[in-house]
Amino acid sequence: MMTHTFDYGGTPIAADVYPASVPCKGAILYYHGGGLLYGQRTDLDTSYIQAITERGYHLVCMDYLLAPESSLEQIHASVDRGLAWFLEAREQELGMGRCPFVLFGRSAGAYLALCLAHRLARSGGEQPAALWAFYGYHTLLHPFFSGPSAHYRMLPMIEQAMVPDLRGAQPISSAPIEQRFFLYVYARQQGKWLDLLAPDRAQLEHFSIPDEDLKLLPPTFLTASTADQDVPFSFSKKLSQQIPDARFLQVFGLEHDYDRDPGRIESQTLYQAALDLLDTP
Repeated sequence: MMTHTFDYGGTPIAADVYPASVPCKGAILYYHGGGLLYGQRTDLDTSYIQAITERGYHLVCMDYLLAPESSLEQIHASVDRGLAWFLEAREQELGMGRCPFVLFGRSAGAYLALCLAHRLARSGGEQPAALWAFYGYHTLLHPFFSGPSAHYRMLPMIEQAMVPDLRGAQPISSAPIEQRFFLYVYARQQGKWLDLLAPDRAQLEHFSIPDEDLKLLPPTFLTASTADQDVPFSFSKKLSQQIPDARFLQVFGLEHDYDRDPGRIESQTLYQAALDLLDTP
């Protein structure tokens, strides 16, 4: 593995590159979850990394700017900059040749990957060969996100005095869950998550995919659990029905990011199924 950095607005952002261990078929660009408030490129279990690279895919794990230090617009712009860096670097710096690429995101990372694929479809730039969207969402305009979360209000309540005002602070592009999960819990308990991302509703609209544009997305592999209390199962189901070339692997009764336990048979099946789909002509 080699760590590379690219710059966005004076902030260095890291990307870890794991080379394929057999002849290359393409590259998979990974975006972590964390509600756009926390998370790191290093959160993908080593067994998943091994499964991907042993099937002939380079894996590029990308960081991106986080809220509330950065706005929703800046977060998406940093994702665009990361893709531009990859496309510029893949032949010479990374030694991958002009390989096809797949966008892969989990939770908020799936949202970023979906939006990035939508922008590429609209702009006519080089298109991803496929998209993996694990328990994600394509819009921030759904009422589920705008009010307090009953699920998070079952946790000990976090008082406002415990939450620092980070808007306008030095931008960051990586934050361990141990440092920032409380910020996400507070935001969901109080119904203030969208306020931390973009108080201006116009930004929320601009960085959501209209339902009628879902038909523009590339072949997409989706997964979600029926018991997901963080992002409703119905979001992924809707995507599976409206993206023309979609496969939906649903699981039953598990938590939101169920693949955080790599020992589960559902987790092992998930990555093998996603890779099998890539390898299907």
